[in-house]
Amino acid sequence: MFLFLILLFLIILSFWNFIWKRRNLPPGPTPLPIFGNAFAMDRLKYLIIILILRDLCRLIYEQFQIWAKEFGPVYTIWMGEVPIVMVTDYELIRDLFVKEGDIYAGRHFLVDLFQEFRAAKNLKGGVTRMEGEQWKTIRRFGLQSMRNLGVGKNELENKLIKDLENFIEKLKGELKTNITGEINLQKYIDRIVGSTINRLLFGYAFEDEQINEFYELKNIMDNELELLSSITGRMLLSMPRLRYLPVFSKTFKLLDDNIEKVFNYINRIVYERINKMKFGENEEPKDLLDYFLKQSEEAKNANWSEEKKENFDLKNLAPFSFDLFIAGQETTAKTLGFLVLYLLLDQRVQKKLHKELDNLREEKIINGFDAYFTMTDRTKLPYLNAVINETQRSANLLPINLAHRTMSDANILNKFNLKKGTPIVPQICCVLFDEKIFPRPYRFEPERFLDDQGMLKRVEQLLGR
Repeated sequence: MFLFLILLFLIILSFWNFIWKRRNLPPGPTPLPIFGNAFAMDRLKYLIIILILRDLCRLIYEQFQIWAKEFGPVYTIWMGEVPIVMVTDYELIRDLFVKEGDIYAGRHFLVDLFQEFRAAKNLKGGVTRMEGEQWKTIRRFGLQSMRNLGVGKNELENKLIKDLENFIEKLKGELKTNITGEINLQKYIDRIVGSTINRLLFGYAFEDEQINEFYELKNIMDNELELLSSITGRMLLSMPRLRYLPVFSKTFKLLDDNIEKVFNYINRIVYERINKMKFGENEEPKDLLDYFLKQSEEAKNANWSEEKKENFDLKNLAPFSFDLFIAGQETTAKTLGFLVLYLLLDQRVQKKLHKELDNLREEKIINGFDAYFTMTDRTKLPYLNAVINETQRSANLLPINLAHRTMSDANILNKFNLKKGTPIVPQICCVLFDEKIFPRPYRFEPERFLDDQGMLKRVEQLLGR
């Protein structure tokens, strides 16, 4: 009798896992119970790429392309017990996420897990977790505030040029005093990017007296991203209830502690500012924190809906600032780091870029202009733009893109009916490393973004810029 019950249980489990739960979803690799497709990589290719090429990202890219060839441009993978629909074709990504963007604009990444962190209980803020009208309101506020602070204007650009001057002087100073002649350039890039973001958020750059504060914050955020990228972290993202189980509970505690430390840092700055500031009638905000606090005060007496007023509740400042900092810091600093690396590895590209920059610099000096390069020079630097584009394509900082979710029931290709709330991913690596679109995709070739006259050309398939 006991053996019969075990056999019956296994039959029911197999039917549920391999047939029932996958009904109505696009096809895909067969998931394991509980773990889903976390280990569903081509074993032989895994060994070749990891042991010989040492390129985990390439393994991920090629595995997604293998599945696309096997199951078509839309398929389902499972992260634990949660199905995630992957879209891998450029035309389809454009149709779904641009033309029908409102349907697929829901948030999935970190939404459920975030609510379980001690410091984030009952918080709705955070640009990456908002959706619908709430997201549009905060996005509009953020863009307008940054424009008011000079983003895209000469005033902020001049401040950044001064920051770059200090950056270069510090590099020269360390090179002179460093016996080996070697420096960690990424450390300096992290700092200047962090200073730029912090200046916009809280009004100050990370100078020498705040440098320990920056690196402590950076280490916490690096650890947070590393944990979220691990197998246990990814499974927690999909199934937060796993936090009660051994192994998962350890990962969750580390994530929870990191979030609390970052939020404590942000809240300290916020409440110090609240205690100091008193806006006069003509006093203008100096950073995003000022703008948020001012908007929060105005919201109290505004004829707004309660939901709109809640967007500017002070408790939402920490997740709002956290999202802007971690998204801006990591993407910008890592992209610049990759750009430097690609130039070091390819002297041909480096020399060609130097020549373009040297020619424009000489022209500016002859015509009586400062030798600095600014945004107004962008159209005169096609090769630099091509190098930036190729860096963004080759680096592709998110091997697996952040998941959206459907805001309503949806139909794809007149074939697959997705229920409201289904996670869906525009898997752009399948476009960026498609050899039919970008020949020799694993080679760094900026020329692919230039026309026959050497001018920058628009390549629609460069997604994720």
